[in-house]
Amino acid sequence: MVRSLLCAALASLALAAGCSRDIFDVEVEIKTQSYRADFGSATGAIPVVGCDAANPGVCSDGSFVEVNTSAVGMPVGIQVSPGCDDTTDRCFVQANARVAYSLDVLQDDAFLSAVASRTVTFVRVADIAYVVPANSLTFEVPQIDIYVGPAGSTQETDPGVVAVGSTPPLPAGATLTDGHITVDDDSPARSTIEDNIRNQRPLVFLVVFSPRLVAGDAIPAGTLQVDVSPHLLIGLPR
Repeated sequence: MVRSLLCAALASLALAAGCSRDIFDVEVEIKTQSYRADFGSATGAIPVVGCDAANPGVCSDGSFVEVNTSAVGMPVGIQVSPGCDDTTDRCFVQANARVAYSLDVLQDDAFLSAVASRTVTFVRVADIAYVVPANSLTFEVPQIDIYVGPAGSTQETDPGVVAVGSTPPLPAGATLTDGHITVDDDSPARSTIEDNIRNQRPLVFLVVFSPRLVAGDAIPAGTLQVDVSPHLLIGLPR
């Protein structure tokens, strides 16, 4: 039943010629990739400080809140930047986290065990599972965006990087045990993942979130861990 459904789907993509009695399908759970963002251990709240376009420096001159990423040991990919909101005339803090992790199927035990020395005929992305096992952030994350791109990618704006999907909002301190992102058949993400895995080229997954914190909110601090687990269906010669 699974094979017939898969062949029908591939036929719509003009790939049905690869489905025959000489091909069988193997499910592969790629090793979980863990992403950890650390915003340090600052305490307190963002003061309610007035500002305007003519005097935006009040939000970063130390009378507001001093953010020193090197002093709190923040890793590369973490930024906390104060600014002036010209709508409310109040200072705010923009928090940004970009965490990248390289995936090389040639280093993945499950993939190597399933494929051995055979040629991969096709790859279908069945599911991207994710969990948030640890979260001590002092602020809510409106959403976590997941991207995928070629080896060497570090930002979502790099060439070849495409969006996979986004998580729902995550309250401060909340964890998540069973999240899933379905990769649409006609999406650039599916093509990127499948083409690179079929040709055994490394991929980079990026986890990105950029919440804005307003006056009165807690100063950004704490850590967040997101674990991502791609689930693949691959076709192999018998």
